[in-house]
Parts: sequence; C-alpha cells; structure tokens
Amino acid sequence: MLRLLRLTFLRAPLGFLVAALLVAAGAQPVTPNAALAAAELPYGQGLLWRVQRDGGPANHVLGTMHSTDARLRKLPREIDRAIDESRVMAFELLESQEDVERMGQAMRLPPGRRLEDIIGRELFGRTAQALAPLGMPAAGLQGFKPWALSLFLIFPPIEVVRRAQGEPAYDTWLQAEGRRRGKTLQALESYDEQIEIFDGMSEAEQIAMVTDMLADHANIEAHFNRMFRAYLKGDIAVLMEEANDISGVSDVGTAQRLKARLIDDRNRIMAARIAPLLRDGGVFVAIGAAHLPGQGGVLARLEARGYSITRAY
Repeated sequence: MLRLLRLTFLRAPLGFLVAALLVAAGAQPVTPNAALAAAELPYGQGLLWRVQRDGGPANHVLGTMHSTDARLRKLPREIDRAIDESRVMAFELLESQEDVERMGQAMRLPPGRRLEDIIGRELFGRTAQALAPLGMPAAGLQGFKPWALSLFLIFPPIEVVRRAQGEPAYDTWLQAEGRRRGKTLQALESYDEQIEIFDGMSEAEQIAMVTDMLADHANIEAHFNRMFRAYLKGDIAVLMEEANDISGVSDVGTAQRLKARLIDDRNRIMAARIAPLLRDGGVFVAIGAAHLPGQGGVLARLEARGYSITRAY
C-alpha cells in the first residue's frame, strides 16, 4: 500500500501531508490486465474536467500532483484559460505560516517521549541510516511522531533538496498564481481535520507504516518517476490501480481502514463542500488527482448531484 501513500504526491497540499499513513510493500509494474481494468475506471483519463449543470455556467476541477518539478508550472493552454475564466479557486487547504506551524507542532511528540522508545532501537537505527544522506542527524528525529517520518521517507532526494531550496510544490504555486490573478481563494478542509487523520492512527499502525516504507525506500526514485510520467499523460487510472493493490502489506485491515479515511471519506466530504460552490459557475477546484476517478471519486459524486462532467484536458 505504499502505492497509495505515494499517491499523496497527487493530492497533498503541503509537504507534511505526504504522511498518508498507509503502509505498503514496494509497488510492482502494472500488468496488461491491470492496465486494461484501469482504463475502464470512470474519470481515470484526464487532469482537467468541465463541470456544469443543464448547460449553465462552467466550472473546472483539476487533479494535481504534489511535486516541485518545474514542468508542472508550465500550464497547458486549457488549464491556464480555466484559471483565467474563474472567479474562485478552491483547494484542499489554504497555506498560511500559522497553520504550517500548527502542523509542525502536531508532528512532535510530547515532552518526555522519544521516537526510538516507540518504534524500537532497530527500526530507529534503520530510519536514521536512511535519512542521514539528507543531513538529518539521528538526535533530531527523536522528537517526531512515527507518522511524521513519512515527510522525509516518501520523497525522492531531488524533491527534498528542492523543497529545502524553497521551490514550491504545484498546489502551493497554484495558490500563489490565483492570488496574483486576483482570484478569491477558498479551502475545502481545515487543518484540524488533516491533523486528526494523522493523529488518529494508533502507534502500532504508525510503526507498521514506517517499517514498510523503509523496506521499499531504495526504490523511491523509480516509483516517483513512474508516477510522474503517468500523471503528465493524465493516466490517473493506472495510479489508482496501484493504490488499490494491497498485496504484500503487513496489515491488510490497517491498510483498508486508512485508505477509507484518507481517500474515500474525504472524497465524500469534499464533494459535499464543492457542490454549493458550483451553482453560479466560475469556480476552479484544484485537489489531488487521486480524489477524482472511480465510482466513489469526487467527479462521480458531483455527477450524482446533477452535474455533467466532460474532460477539458
């Protein structure tokens, strides 16, 4: 289920939200049969979708990828036009320094507790070894909750470096671009809701997550590059096929529960909050691409509310 964890590259509005908290073994190449099934996934092909009711004013929903790669900031004409034509831009979260600091505090253990005491000496040692090339001393890890380690373990080194240099992730850049163009920005979720997803994990679940992430850490760059190429093609269905494959996970029950909280439950909530915004048209919604496809995805949920959905890019 590291497949699903890595799909947070496609949905997380902030770097620390890559802690999707879903444990997994290493992703395997998609087989021809799996690719065929993925191609049949509703709304699985495309990044930008026009959403309107009864021929009324148009809105747009964009699936994003949480990466600092500059290629994402070279907007295709269709996406650029959709932003220009919008009045309101809605995101999963709106970033502010205050909220970033709140999340940072939520990632820390209470005084008197150490990470090594929770995950054990052996796992802590392997974690410290994996993160040493990033310049993170072992002592500096002791104050983090186990789930917070995913912030450091899930990204390939180049992403970590670019973040440290101040390069914005795609979602962050889109928010800045919206402000530059004079758009009204709106959040679909609160930081308290995001924090609860993470803090709601038991320590056993967090330990399982770290264990499985470390088991596949050597392949992180290859996995990310494969996902990035699929995203650029708009082939979100193939990525979701990997996400739904929980073979090899250390705890299937945990994987299924966390997938429900991270993707399924949030799809329902976000669709309910997006729908009222669309009534007057001119709304541009940018959320993680993993939330768009499938019968339980945001687009299908909007369709069930009477909106027509057509691919724009």
